[in-house]
Amino acid sequence: MTFYERAFRYIWRKKSKSILLLLCFLITSTMVLCATMILQTAQETNHSIQEKTGTKLVLENQQGKNSIDAETVSSIMELPFVTKVNRIASNIAYPATFSPVIMKNGTDVLNLAVTLHAYDDTETDGLFAQERYRLLAGNPITENQNGILINSILAEVNQLNIGSQITFETETGKKATGEIIGIFFSGMERKQEDTIAAAYRIENQIFVDYGLFKTLYGASGFSALSVYTDDPEKLNELYRQTDLLIDDTINMTTSDTLYRQMQAPLKQVIRITSLMLILIVTTAIIVISLLLCMWTRTRKKETAVLISLGVSKLNLLLQAMTESLSLFLLSGFGSTAISVLFTEQLMKKLFGTSDFASLTHVHLEGQHLLTLLILGGFIVLIAVGTSIFPTLRANPRDTLSRMEG
Repeated sequence: MTFYERAFRYIWRKKSKSILLLLCFLITSTMVLCATMILQTAQETNHSIQEKTGTKLVLENQQGKNSIDAETVSSIMELPFVTKVNRIASNIAYPATFSPVIMKNGTDVLNLAVTLHAYDDTETDGLFAQERYRLLAGNPITENQNGILINSILAEVNQLNIGSQITFETETGKKATGEIIGIFFSGMERKQEDTIAAAYRIENQIFVDYGLFKTLYGASGFSALSVYTDDPEKLNELYRQTDLLIDDTINMTTSDTLYRQMQAPLKQVIRITSLMLILIVTTAIIVISLLLCMWTRTRKKETAVLISLGVSKLNLLLQAMTESLSLFLLSGFGSTAISVLFTEQLMKKLFGTSDFASLTHVHLEGQHLLTLLILGGFIVLIAVGTSIFPTLRANPRDTLSRMEG
């Protein structure tokens, strides 16, 4: 009779012991699978946070001048860990096909002008990102969407709509025309004093893509840069590398507060889950080893007889391994269904905040089952080896003599 035939017959003969061991394996497998799924989801969420929290360096000219040249920008973009650079510039322009909102009397140059703000992306930086300006209609300026954003009051005064073409002119006579793609509102327009020059009024702040701005002013430089990275852990290193490329007129700050705020509870979840996994495996080894040790004592005579009949000790070890592994594999089917059901609810409790809700996607994967098989095999190997080693080591004749006596 082969070792696996003896193993399955023993499982069937000792139903009560087999059921108890099956329940132990079911509890252990469920806890291991849940912990593994939570741990991997937390790690994946941490990676998503790194990519989506907008960790960046902010470089600004201290006088607000467009003094950051294109060569510096190119050098920064070539640095490791840099994923995107949002260029920002501003200057005064004169409306050629529309009129600014003027509340102050006088023909001063600034009272006849508007202020152009050039952005590569208005969604990620500036007043729109800070929600001080809100788009009422249309689309923001992005890397894939060029155009002009104007204030709703300026649009109303000049009867401008999305799709309208407007033209700007500089003091040197250069002109550039662009299409309105968005209309925004601040809410502070009516609270301004009438003594403010037109160029500084909120109604006359106009956002344009950098292509239009460059047509008017050439490659005149930038007043600010937002340098993004998808690896917040490398932000300090990026800071040091960037600092070597700029002069004292540029003020540089880091912006990773959101990442730190979201990462703190996530790291705690990872640490706790890792500790739980270690405790689960350790406890399972101890409990299952004790159970198998007690049951192995009742099989000493059976083992001694089999050895006396010529069955090898390796064969008996394989039988014991087969018994436990069969019950463990059977428990794996039940633990898979239980883990999916309970882990869904547990993840909602752990990551129920709005910040994490869009980032966490818990689901059972093949690597979770592979981890369960590896850890389960490790538990079975240690527990079975610990319980059966003293019996296999003993002399069969001595064992039978004690049993008869």
